[in-house]
Amino acid sequence: MKGISYLARTILKNQLRELIRTPARLIGSIFIAALFVLMLFSSPAEDAVRMPRAYLTAGVAALYALMFFLIARSGLNAGASFYSMADIGLLFTAPISSRTILFYGLFKQLGTSLALGFVLVFQYSWLHNLFGIDLLDLAIILLGYAFTVFSAQLASMLIYSLTAGSDRRRGIAKGVFGGAVVLAAAAVGVPALTSGGSLLEGAVAAANGPSSLLILPAGWVSSAVRLRFGGELLTGAAGAALSVLFLVLMVFLITQVDADFYEDVLKATEVSHTALTAKKEGKVQDVLPQNIKVGKIGIGSGKGALAFYYKHKLENRRARVFLMDGLSLIMAAMTLAFGFFMRDSGGVLAAFAFACYLQLFTTASGRWVRELLLPYVYMVPQPAFQKLVAICLEQVRASALEALIVMIPLGLICGASPVVIAAMVAARIGYSLFFIAGNLLIERVLGWLNSKTVILFLYFLIMIVLAVPGIILAAAASTLLPWGTAAALLATLVWNLLLSAAIVFFCRDVLLYVELNNR
Repeated sequence: MKGISYLARTILKNQLRELIRTPARLIGSIFIAALFVLMLFSSPAEDAVRMPRAYLTAGVAALYALMFFLIARSGLNAGASFYSMADIGLLFTAPISSRTILFYGLFKQLGTSLALGFVLVFQYSWLHNLFGIDLLDLAIILLGYAFTVFSAQLASMLIYSLTAGSDRRRGIAKGVFGGAVVLAAAAVGVPALTSGGSLLEGAVAAANGPSSLLILPAGWVSSAVRLRFGGELLTGAAGAALSVLFLVLMVFLITQVDADFYEDVLKATEVSHTALTAKKEGKVQDVLPQNIKVGKIGIGSGKGALAFYYKHKLENRRARVFLMDGLSLIMAAMTLAFGFFMRDSGGVLAAFAFACYLQLFTTASGRWVRELLLPYVYMVPQPAFQKLVAICLEQVRASALEALIVMIPLGLICGASPVVIAAMVAARIGYSLFFIAGNLLIERVLGWLNSKTVILFLYFLIMIVLAVPGIILAAAASTLLPWGTAAALLATLVWNLLLSAAIVFFCRDVLLYVELNNR
């Protein structure tokens, strides 16, 4: 235990030293802290419309369930690891029992799970304005989130330990996992369909009632969190007890089923370490599934530079779930949920701004960005500008389809007119072009940098600066022109089109010299 205590103290001390001695991280941390302080002292509008807290707790339950099932599902493939490669080299070769090392990993991962929920802190402003929560409310939601993530990672490790090396056991685990998902959907869906009222109101009532205990274990955690918001005492106490029991059971089974877990941990740690290293260095590291449903073979169309467009189109077809890939579907669901909650207070523009904020992440994770990091696009004997247009073309097509799928329901939820909905679709496509051009600008100007932290910080800063004139133009158009909201949205479209065209023109040689992208 003395060795593990020394290792934990040394890691913490070295992390503090690295923060102080690395200007980029220090500046970024100060900037984030300043944003957090500014957010805390921002006062809500006096006429802000408060939403019932039942919608908040239902959303919390949905978030917990989504995170648990997504993380636990990884146990069917690669499992989870609580260790770094340094831990493997220092601890696994030391004369320390495997159970002691396991509990060290558990406590270490508990802190990591809490840090993963730190992004929820920056949602305090609109949650405070919309639901009237305070910092203690947010802290309890954050603790519940950390507990859910931690439980999901334990479940992932246990699933992998039980199913590794056996297709039969893996098939049984998939069936049990699918049954749990169906049970969770039925716990909310059946009461919502049989309530006799609004489908949404019925789902919210089910997520806040005793049936939420069937969403295991995310429903248990959310039931305990609801005690802070006036939830049922019996349901909350049962949820808290079941949550703790589940956690203890997971730890017990891991220690009993696979006490000598070195081989499993080595594989999972190697996979996570390789992916993390590739991400830091800006390299492409795709996670390939064990079984691939190929379907149609070959690109089938395209000559010259257009072959990249059809290549991306085929890859996206294989990766998508329903018209969009998994990340885009999650972002679309979050956008529609935000639009429903803000339909009476923020209106169409607030929901549209939130949708564009999420689009920033989906655009930056597109295949065209990864294509810039591969050598093949530089080696194809075609004009650089043609190749640049070809690798971006599929992202433009996908963004246009996503704009139709997301903006039309969002406009209907917010009660917008057909003209405003059409303007929302057009403006969303304009922002997709703006984000693509912004990524090209970053690759052209900052492609030589190796620090992903600095690149990410400067990326957000540059995108904010470039978007401000369009926002000012939209505000002026909304005031001066008779079309109001539609005029504001179309003003952003005009600005984004002009700015994107200028950026693409000045970055047209980004594929001409591979040295521009030093990664």
